[in-house]
Amino acid sequence: MLREMCTMPGRLRGRLLFFSIMVFSLHHWQVSATPSEAAVLAQLKNMWRAAPSVVKLWVDAVDACHGPWPGVGCALTDNPTIQAPCFILNVNCTVVSLKIPNGNLTGEIPLILAGLSSLQHLDLRGNLLKGRVPPELLDSFPSLSFLDLSLNYFTGTIPQAQNATFEYDTWTKNCFSSDNSCELAPQMRPIADCRRETSLQLQPCDSWTRKHLLLLIVIVLICPLTVIAILSAIAIYYWRSRSQQAAHFWQNRSPLRAPDVEATPQRSVCKQFTHQELHTATNSFHHNCLLGAGTTGIVYRGKLDDGTNVAVKQLDTRNSGMLINDEFWNEVKVRGAIRHPNVVTLRGFSKGLGGCDPMLVCEYMPNGSVLDALLSDSTPLRWPRRYSIAHGAAVGLEYLHEHCRPPIIHGNLKPSNILLDRDFTARVGHFGSVRVAKVSQRAVVTTLGFVDPEYGVTGKLTEKSDVFSYGMLLLVLVSGRRMLESHPSGTNK
Repeated sequence: MLREMCTMPGRLRGRLLFFSIMVFSLHHWQVSATPSEAAVLAQLKNMWRAAPSVVKLWVDAVDACHGPWPGVGCALTDNPTIQAPCFILNVNCTVVSLKIPNGNLTGEIPLILAGLSSLQHLDLRGNLLKGRVPPELLDSFPSLSFLDLSLNYFTGTIPQAQNATFEYDTWTKNCFSSDNSCELAPQMRPIADCRRETSLQLQPCDSWTRKHLLLLIVIVLICPLTVIAILSAIAIYYWRSRSQQAAHFWQNRSPLRAPDVEATPQRSVCKQFTHQELHTATNSFHHNCLLGAGTTGIVYRGKLDDGTNVAVKQLDTRNSGMLINDEFWNEVKVRGAIRHPNVVTLRGFSKGLGGCDPMLVCEYMPNGSVLDALLSDSTPLRWPRRYSIAHGAAVGLEYLHEHCRPPIIHGNLKPSNILLDRDFTARVGHFGSVRVAKVSQRAVVTTLGFVDPEYGVTGKLTEKSDVFSYGMLLLVLVSGRRMLESHPSGTNK
């Protein structure tokens, strides 16, 4: 080769030499760029390839970032907030998201994840991961803003990162113990499940603490229940005495009167959206659009093509126990026919074909919920506004009971389900997915403290159940405290 080059003309020999140097430089620059991240993904593939998850779709012939591999999101280092296809061996290409939910992943959380130091979004919820989560692993991700490790079997205590701050993180439905290590932390799995799936060992609680804790629980329960019983009796009496007058008022005098709704999907004005439309509206379900997360799914803020702001609820059918069938969608269309100034309007839905999650599209409420308003220091609720909220919630609930055919029972009335529009008008919301969903867990249907005692015995919801919950809502409005309802982690208005 060298002998042939020597016999070439000078100009041609110079061009060939320059071209050879460029090829060698490019090759050397590419393979020496970010081999650590490529190696981490290769090890994860070998570690998790036996699980029936998206990891089985990670093919060596396809570049992890340019393909990309399912669940792996990459971006250029000069603009890491916007995901874009690039080559993982490129020095300007880095992994920013890893999403493998519900993938039956087993074993402990791999410490080699620390090699993906540019991660911004890590979602490993709904797997079978066990063991402890080292705090130093979380400190390896200085840019991590979204972390979801719920619905696994992690043990120990919930780790506290020293150098990382998250906009959204959730650890629920695991096997973490409290600081004293004698009981599980709140919102964890049943202790029987943890002992069956892990080597959980809890220290015995001090007998003195048990005795006094039991006494404290009795005192804490008796006093509020007495107040609740009195206020509920007053609310029921007021409801019965005023229901006929309120119905007459809205039928004959109120300019806000809405017609009765019959239970037929043919009258629905619900629009069926495609998954791509809602994907675009929510900026690819970006975490900056996240409004909240509950037992039945995650809610995002979205903007339709016509500029209308909406709330998009992505239903979690795998972990909530929802049964999505034709009856479900027929009843969703019935909810779409409801139009009332004190009820949140259901604007549309997406059936989630092709493996995508089904979604509901509702009006966007810019002032959040009553719970948000009670916890806010910037906009305190004055007494006239609290009275207006209580009255609006009562009118919306009365409409569902008295003017819909058949009557609609909310079943989960609480401060976080009473939303506030731009003018702080109370709007009854989150009743569609509760009423029509076929669920196997009562916790999805009701919230502790806001459901009437008869439901715990009969398992049936009636109009009286909503009246009891409304009495609890009045108690929260009067006291200004959130009482028994917890605020979701990582939510914003």
